[in-house]
Amino acid sequence: MKNALFLASYLVFVTAANVLLKESAAAGGGWLFYVLLVAGNLAGFVGILAYTGLLQTLPLHIAFPLSRGFVVLGILATSLIFFHEKLRGTEVAGVVLVTAGIVLVGLDAPARSSAAPDGKGTPGAPTNAPGAPTNAPGAPAC
Repeated sequence: MKNALFLASYLVFVTAANVLLKESAAAGGGWLFYVLLVAGNLAGFVGILAYTGLLQTLPLHIAFPLSRGFVVLGILATSLIFFHEKLRGTEVAGVVLVTAGIVLVGLDAPARSSAAPDGKGTPGAPTNAPGAPTNAPGAPAC
């Protein structure tokens, strides 16, 4: 549940940051440029805080592609709705591939978000691989 909240927050704030920064670039100067620029940067900062929270609940190799993939889709949807941009066939294919990637990476996320059995180490990592040294008491360290 925390994963979804952090991921949704990241998506909303980073998408908002991109829209605000795009609008500030189009403002062409003056006070509106600065207001939109500051608002965009603040939204981006809150997005980074949400991403940091996501990293507390998921391993990096899962959090990174999920967060980036959802932002790609969020920015795309926003650009279609607010800026009336059009998609070409290759871009539609890219959306399908990004969505497939998010689904494939996300399938493993619930299993990876739980802690390792001993409460230490990387979640999902093997605790004692076959043939690995065990460092029993009194044995020299390997």
